[in-house]
Amino acid sequence: MKKFLNSKATFLTLFVSILGCLIVNIVFTFTPEFWSMMFIGKRSLVQGLTFQDVMWAIFFIGLMQVYYHRRDIGKLSHYSTKSYLPRGFEVIIGDDELTEVIRKVREDSNSPMGVLPYMIMQIALQFRTNNSISITSDFLSKQLELSLHSVELRYNQLKYIIWLIPSLGFMGTVYGIGLAVSQLGEGSLDDPALLTKMAASLGIAFNTTLLALVLSVILQFFTQHFEAEEEDLINSFGKEIMDNLINKLVEKR
Repeated sequence: MKKFLNSKATFLTLFVSILGCLIVNIVFTFTPEFWSMMFIGKRSLVQGLTFQDVMWAIFFIGLMQVYYHRRDIGKLSHYSTKSYLPRGFEVIIGDDELTEVIRKVREDSNSPMGVLPYMIMQIALQFRTNNSISITSDFLSKQLELSLHSVELRYNQLKYIIWLIPSLGFMGTVYGIGLAVSQLGEGSLDDPALLTKMAASLGIAFNTTLLALVLSVILQFFTQHFEAEEEDLINSFGKEIMDNLINKLVEKR
């Protein structure tokens, strides 16, 4: 089932990428030549693929990744609304109360995005094993480190896309400059059309870099925002467990 969902998400991402690239091409085909060359690198759809087309396709793949991360944050925060732990200041958690906590989180702890119930389950089982609040507190710190590291790993693909788009832009720049130099070598300095051809080639060079930087900055903004939001959410889980579980545990004598 999970493999099917992943393949479905991949298909949807590719579909949105191709559709988004096509829409961008159609829209900028009807704009003045300056803008069409800037954003799609051509004047009509029949001119074939350009560096800008590839960058737009990858950009929309990145946007879909941003959407999936935003959806996962919503799923993560959903579990924070559930009353897994007693919140009363005067509450003390003994064996019976700890058993009730484990019962509440058991089902949700198996969910892929059930980070909070999973952490609560692990902390409760750890305390039952060692009967030490200090050891359990250290275990919580390790749980938080692992969870924050997993957040960082989940954003690696999006960060690679942010790196890839400017790299393609620089490739387009090298290609455009190389094309201009080759035209200079093949043409005559007395030919008035030579400067026009070279200007067009240099335009390709600089337009690809500019577009790449704009697209990567947009994706970088969303990536930084949502990664920070997810990390803050994980840290809030740690505070919730510390305040309403570990600080209320009673060691057996």
